[in-house]
Amino acid sequence: MMLLGVGCDIVEIQRIEKAMEKESFLRILTTNEKKIYEQLEGKRKIEWLAGRFAAKEAVIKAVYRHKSYLLSQVEILSDENGMPLCHIDGLQIEVSISHEVNYAIAYAMAVKE
Repeated sequence: MMLLGVGCDIVEIQRIEKAMEKESFLRILTTNEKKIYEQLEGKRKIEWLAGRFAAKEAVIKAVYRHKSYLLSQVEILSDENGMPLCHIDGLQIEVSISHEVNYAIAYAMAVKE
């Protein structure tokens, strides 16, 4: 395995909540992510979306030397333990997402398999 890059992003949850007012903001989600999002309620829905936004940004930063992606091309799902999981074009991407009262932060590390 070869390390391609590391990315980090932090987002203010209130900024994402405001962006949610525009239905078009959800276009950053893949079909699978939209299914998960639609099952969430209340504050958890906002935190989850902020975390996914930060994670997608972190992934894009981690893989920029390999290829550029749109937010909607990056899919962040969860494994059987609820940990974030991302695979793109033969790359394994380790992702970590955390939330605090006002912020969501994510780190991503991309390795070539």
